[in-house]
Amino acid sequence: MTKRSHICILIASGLVVAQSIASLVLRKTFALTVFSDLTQCALLLCGTLSLLPNVAVTRGRTRLFWALMTLGVAFWLAYQLLWTYFEVILRRDVPNPFVGDVVLFLHIVPMMAALALQPHVEQDDRTARLGSLDFALLLIWWLYLYLFAVIPWQYAHTNETTYEHALNVLYLTEKMVFLAGLALVWTRSKGAWRTVYAHWFGASLVYALSSYVANWGIERHTYYTGSFYDVPLVASMAWVIGVGLLALDLSPKQMPAPLSPGHGGTVHNLFRRSASRTGSKFSSTESSVKSVPSKLPSLTTREGYS
Repeated sequence: MTKRSHICILIASGLVVAQSIASLVLRKTFALTVFSDLTQCALLLCGTLSLLPNVAVTRGRTRLFWALMTLGVAFWLAYQLLWTYFEVILRRDVPNPFVGDVVLFLHIVPMMAALALQPHVEQDDRTARLGSLDFALLLIWWLYLYLFAVIPWQYAHTNETTYEHALNVLYLTEKMVFLAGLALVWTRSKGAWRTVYAHWFGASLVYALSSYVANWGIERHTYYTGSFYDVPLVASMAWVIGVGLLALDLSPKQMPAPLSPGHGGTVHNLFRRSASRTGSKFSSTESSVKSVPSKLPSLTTREGYS
C-alpha cells in the first residue's frame, strides 16, 4: 500500500479507538451524540471515496462491480446523514417509524447485484449490460418485499412494535442472504480477489452482528447514539475504507471461467430464491393487512449466468 493509504487506515483506526473511549467514558450527552454521528458520517464518506478510484481504474464488469458497491455505501451514508440531521441539526430523537429506514434497507441491494456479476471470473462482455438488469430486478424485488412486509405497519395500520419486528426480521434476512453470497464468491475465488472478498465478508459480518445487537437495544430502549453498541458498527465502517484501499493496491485480475455448466448462475439464483422464500414467509404472516396480494411474482432467471 502507498503511504497515503496507510495514513488513511491509521486515521480510520484512530476514529474507532476514539469512539470506543468516548462510549466508555462519556455519558449520554448531546456532545457524545454529535461526536458519534459525525464520526460515522466521516467514516462512511471516506469509505465511499476509497471505493471510487476502483471504479475509475477498472472497466467492464469489474467497473460495474465497484460502481454498485460504491452506490451501496453511498446509500448507507445517505441514511446516516438523515439520522444526523435529526439528532444534531434538529436536536430531536429520530422518529420511529423512521422514513430513512428504507434507504438503509436498500443499501445492500446494489451490493447483491455487484456480487451477482462475479467480476473475478472471465465472462463475455454482455454480462456487464445484464448486470444492470440484475440490479433493477433485485431493487424492485426487495423494495416490493419492504412495501409488503413493513410499510403497512408504518402507514396503513400504524403499529410501532410490529413495524420494528417486521423491519428487523426482513433486514436480518437480507443481510444473511448477502453474507451467504459473499461466502460463496469468496470460497470460489483465488488470489487477490479472494483477499478482497474475505475483507468484504469480515466487514459485512461485523456490521450485520452490530446492527442486530443495536436493533435489539433500540427495541428495549437501551440504545442511544454513542453508546457501546456503536463501537462495532464504527469498526465495520472503518473496515470498508480498508477494503477500498486494499483493492486499489492489489488490482485483482480475473480467472478463467469454470467448465462446469450453471456455475455462473449460482449467486444470482441464491439471491432470487432467498427473496422468493422471504416473500412467501411474510405473505403467510401478514394476512391481517387487507388488499395486499397473497402471491409474489417470480423473477426471471438466466441459467448459466449470475
